[in-house]
Amino acid sequence: MAILAMEQDIIESKLMLSKPCIGSPTFILVIICLMVLPEAANDESLSDDLEYSSGPSNLSEEILVHPTTGAIVLASVNNVPVYDVEVQRYLDRLDVFQGLPESTLQIYRSGVLSQLVRQQGVFSYLQTTDYRATEQEVNLALAEVTKTLEARGQSLDAFLAAGKADKAMLRRNLAWKIVWNRYLDSYLTEVNLRRYYERHYAQFDGTTRRVAQIFQGDPSNSDDFEWDRAFRDTVLIRDRIQQGELKFSDAVKQYSNSPSAADGGDLGWIGYHGPLDPRIHEAAYSRPVGSIVGPIQTRFGIHLLYIMEEKRGTATWEEMVDDIRAAAASYLFANVAEKYLSDARVFYFGEEEASEMDPTLVHMFHKEFVAP
Repeated sequence: MAILAMEQDIIESKLMLSKPCIGSPTFILVIICLMVLPEAANDESLSDDLEYSSGPSNLSEEILVHPTTGAIVLASVNNVPVYDVEVQRYLDRLDVFQGLPESTLQIYRSGVLSQLVRQQGVFSYLQTTDYRATEQEVNLALAEVTKTLEARGQSLDAFLAAGKADKAMLRRNLAWKIVWNRYLDSYLTEVNLRRYYERHYAQFDGTTRRVAQIFQGDPSNSDDFEWDRAFRDTVLIRDRIQQGELKFSDAVKQYSNSPSAADGGDLGWIGYHGPLDPRIHEAAYSRPVGSIVGPIQTRFGIHLLYIMEEKRGTATWEEMVDDIRAAAASYLFANVAEKYLSDARVFYFGEEEASEMDPTLVHMFHKEFVAP
């Protein structure tokens, strides 16, 4: 599912009158101590951890291994490493990968790696602004972590060794938490959150929409299904409907091979989140009532949707503020990453950036990586 967008005027309305105050070190400490392994987010160069040459074509396999912990570098952003242990930590925390084939797991690993690369790109930019974390602030957070671990009878060195990490990695993680929470505190004001809710109420208040579809597919024999041809045919059907040459109800009768065709393609009332493929839910809320949306490709086939009606939900802004804040944070993360990652020096070592994240995991990934 695509990342939810906050309109640009929310950004433009942010307050920049003074440098925001740092969040409570105790709060940061709690976040860190819940982690099994640290995250990669840092302004220190790759050469601080590894011997680094001028570019990926000159790197040997030995250079890609942390000399102390044995962690393997999968990517770098502005010479800051992203390690395999960090990717694995997120996979373990998501805890939805048991029993999946290796090919599928690799897609998810690539997705996590891409998110960590984007995170480092965001961090690199924010460290050039008034939101940056100072060395003193990181020292304070590190002292709090050490104190808490000692109270639990565990040394900092043992904690880091258990995660194949070192103190530099932990400092990077602490700095990221300080910077990102400070940035969010500045942007996610009550005014901006209310505005986001008003623009995107259907995502939060329980609004439902009645949707019909034209479906082309053969779920029982997807290997022999002509995907490209079905997609092109659906584009032509959509164009004829939009040009007034064909009624949607008639197109359902002629072209849809879904059981819903017997009911005019009616899928009933669906919410923003629900049991159907997330691409269907996203598409059903992407355009105004009365719109034709698609084609949408899912693992089942090709769908063309007609948004028929809408019923507003009853959940209030106050009831959904946590979800609104998380969605707004996701937008801010994506916005900054898109704007500044293109200027960063990004290298992938033996790994590839994910082309598309499985939409069933997008919401989970947002909460893990960018929710305050």
